[in-house]
Amino acid sequence: MNISVIGLGKLGLCTAACFASAGHTVYGFDLNDHFRSELKSRRNPIEETGLTDLLESAWATLHIVDSYEAALQASDITLIIVPTPSLPDGRFSNDYLVNVLDGLAPALKAKNGFHIVDVVSTVMPGTCDTIFKPLLEQATGKRCGTDFGLVYNPEFIALGSVIRNFLNPDMVLIGTSDERSGSVVRELYASTCKTLPAMAVMSLINAEITKISLNCYVTMKISYANGLAAICEQVPGADVDVITAAIGADSRVGSKCLKGGLGFGGPCFPRDNLAFQTFAEEFGAEALLGKAVVAVNNSIPERLFKKVSEQCVPPAKVALLGLSYKADTHIIEESHSIILAKNLIAAGYQVALHDPTAIDAARDLLGSNVIFFNDMYECLTDASAIILLTDWPQYRDLDWKHIATLTSSGALVLDSWRIAKKAATPGFTYIPVGVGNPAKDEAL
Repeated sequence: MNISVIGLGKLGLCTAACFASAGHTVYGFDLNDHFRSELKSRRNPIEETGLTDLLESAWATLHIVDSYEAALQASDITLIIVPTPSLPDGRFSNDYLVNVLDGLAPALKAKNGFHIVDVVSTVMPGTCDTIFKPLLEQATGKRCGTDFGLVYNPEFIALGSVIRNFLNPDMVLIGTSDERSGSVVRELYASTCKTLPAMAVMSLINAEITKISLNCYVTMKISYANGLAAICEQVPGADVDVITAAIGADSRVGSKCLKGGLGFGGPCFPRDNLAFQTFAEEFGAEALLGKAVVAVNNSIPERLFKKVSEQCVPPAKVALLGLSYKADTHIIEESHSIILAKNLIAAGYQVALHDPTAIDAARDLLGSNVIFFNDMYECLTDASAIILLTDWPQYRDLDWKHIATLTSSGALVLDSWRIAKKAATPGFTYIPVGVGNPAKDEAL
């Protein structure tokens, strides 16, 4: 197929590369002149796992153009992948999307033949039918479903694994204004995905509700596991990993995202929960479960802070390992590690930080209030407490015998994901999150 992609950020460029590497002809446009220039020179301007390699197999059919008109006229379907930032009331802003639709409308009006406009960016339920469809019909003089198609086709991906998630989805969500458009988008993904995903084709409004409610359901599982971990910590002998493994083995539940540790963060899950609550309230309903999910999630940094303060007092040095909201990304948005760092700073602790990729982003946010280390062992030197946060693979293979020579005697090791566990070297106060009644001087 001939496809155009508007917006070449993390998701947009990965999407364009996936389609192009599958043999489709892709025309990409972004308002960012630097992005376009780099891509025209066959250089990757985006940091995302596997993207540079994927682009090598995509350059032959990936074309970067310099206008909305060129992108739309060269293609049969236009995917729009631009930000929809959250407003103060929790709703998603449509400003970027409306600007793109305004930019596409003249070309859509002038084009002969049926063209599909596919909105990938996350929007509030009701947006496509009440805002985008009337906008395009009024601007073009054409009729949606007859002269052009409107599709809502959001992705379910995670930063750091965008390409893997895109090519191996469990389900492709397609909200559509008409049967023809839905069939075309269905064929597009069927010819690109490496798996045989379920194709959930439905109305625009149902797809809009599905997108944010599915994300909210995932966060419910995360918060359930974290709430369970908090309970297990108070019960002698309880172990959240043993319990969630059994719960997840039940097919009615499933094991994905059911692990006690840090809460959810990043650019999507927290805001989707707030948006879903706002959406429910607009229609006279209340997302009671969603409010509980957010409350559990927000309680986690304070729970970790309390464990630190019970073991050591300011101005003791506390070393945090892992700053990004999840492994395999440098993104620190809504990261519990960053929230905890701020709490420790405010309480007067000396805070040392390490992360394989997120140091620059954290430095921009925290500045000189903390000390950053590129070497994790230097970060741990003279620490009274070590907190294992983001589940980076590097932290699973730490040399605890060496660390024992660097830290204060009896230093606290607070293990969010139970990745250190017990080792032969004595001398640490090991507290695994989600495990009841740990001995205060239990050896690692």
